Amino acid sequence: MQNDKRTIEVDGRTLSYELRRHPRAKRISVSVRPGPDEGGRIVLTVPTRSSVRAGEAFLVRHAEWAVAQAGRLAGCEPLLASSSGHEYRKRRAEASAFVRSKVADWNRHYGFRHGRITIRNQSTRWGSCSAKGNLSFNWKLLLLPEHMADYVVVHELCHIAEFNHSARFWNLVAKTIPDCRRIARELRKG
Repeated sequence: MQNDKRTIEVDGRTLSYELRRHPRAKRISVSVRPGPDEGGRIVLTVPTRSSVRAGEAFLVRHAEWAVAQAGRLAGCEPLLASSSGHEYRKRRAEASAFVRSKVADWNRHYGFRHGRITIRNQSTRWGSCSAKGNLSFNWKLLLLPEHMADYVVVHELCHIAEFNHSARFWNLVAKTIPDCRRIARELRKG
């Protein structure tokens, strides 16, 4: 799916962004991804049932945040930026052992039945949990500070019981990671 490069005027300034129409998107969202040049690319994702005008209104409301995030990416390579397949293959077994140990340790508290655990080389996610309870983690958990890696593992484990981000989900995470919301914000900042 090719993103459509566009511009919009925000407070007298021209803001460049990429429009992404996505049939599975449930809501309009703005994200900032590493760009090929300095800084980040602002990506506006709009569900196919929503209008571009509604998407742009959303972008205008979040423009200050998006510009700040894009500027923050200037001159630095985010931890989640894609890495070489060579590095991933070299460290995959180490990452698998690390993650499996963390899942086992944290699951002693929760006692959830999970499916497969896989290690991937992703550029946008730290982890995920499928509806069948299969857990997938980014190999770069190895590179995170311990408290962040623990949070990612617990976050995905808790999705086995609560497949959402409801208050019940966050309460479940907070049973073992009381400052989970602060860590989640820290992780998003890169």
